[in-house]
Amino acid sequence: MISIRTGAQGYLWAAWLLAILLPVQFYFAAAGAFSTLGYAAHQYLGLGIHGVSALLIVIALVARLPRPALAWGILQFVLMSIQLGLARLQFPKNFLAVEPQFVRDLSSGIMQPIHDAMGNGAGIIASLHGINGLAIVAVAVLTIRYARRLSKESVWSGTTSAAGSREKVASGRK
Repeated sequence: MISIRTGAQGYLWAAWLLAILLPVQFYFAAAGAFSTLGYAAHQYLGLGIHGVSALLIVIALVARLPRPALAWGILQFVLMSIQLGLARLQFPKNFLAVEPQFVRDLSSGIMQPIHDAMGNGAGIIASLHGINGLAIVAVAVLTIRYARRLSKESVWSGTTSAAGSREKVASGRK
């Protein structure tokens, strides 16, 4: 088991990485809309950001960080999953080369009938992709705030077996 100090620092680094990649993601979205570059960079980076959100969960579990760390990671992962679902609602057959065949089959089997049933309404619902992107940014900022507090508490507590520190940080006590 890794110490809470190491886990908290790793969690903070992952939270910062996610937050730094988000403005780049907005740029790639705008570049896809206002140039001939297309959306490939936006799509690939989106999958990478989804991976970083999964990394937050893994770090929280492996380092046995307090429950709020796990909750922030799960919330970020769920929002990124919704983001992917909204994009697939509008473009159910738009796949990336790195996606395995079972993902393509699953997406086509689920999203294509929904897209067909909604007709023109699919685009209206999929437009929530932008609003959800703002929610992802807000959660990223809040995750960093929590991770900074967690990291600071674990450093100042000086513990490597952080059972006491875990309870203090989870409850918000200093």
